[in-house]
Amino acid sequence: MNLFVHLLIHILFGLLAGFIVWRIWKKIILSFFSALLSGVAVDFDHLIDYFLVFGADFRLDYFINGYSFLKSDKIYVLFHGWEYVIIGAALALILENKTAKTIFLALSLGLFFHLSADVFIDNLPVKSYSLLYRAKNNFDSQKLLYPDHWQKHLRQKGELILIKE
Repeated sequence: MNLFVHLLIHILFGLLAGFIVWRIWKKIILSFFSALLSGVAVDFDHLIDYFLVFGADFRLDYFINGYSFLKSDKIYVLFHGWEYVIIGAALALILENKTAKTIFLALSLGLFFHLSADVFIDNLPVKSYSLLYRAKNNFDSQKLLYPDHWQKHLRQKGELILIKE
């Protein structure tokens, strides 16, 4: 999928999450900021995967095309996890402070929408967005992707000539 469309989907879902939380708790700035943070900015964890593979040698084309996943056969994306959604929702329920409730519900809902969209956009199993499941499987792409997606990954990897080995 085109990167612009991918990001636009996350922005729209982040705005939806912010709207929902704002309607509940009436804190407009906190609602939208927190929901967009978890709904869009969470993707900055892709930089971690990139730098683990390529170090400080940043190439925008490598980053945008996800070459770090092809080269390493690992999927870390450490901020992409259903566990964070559950923790955020639990904190929103448990905490008494309206500001804290707003922040945690917006973070949780924004991330929920983000991960739900990614399941369909990236064609990955729902369980592969669990940080614990990825860790249990040593973050290995082969164990986290559908078999047909893994075969596509191998074909792309075979076609790709990376400058840095």
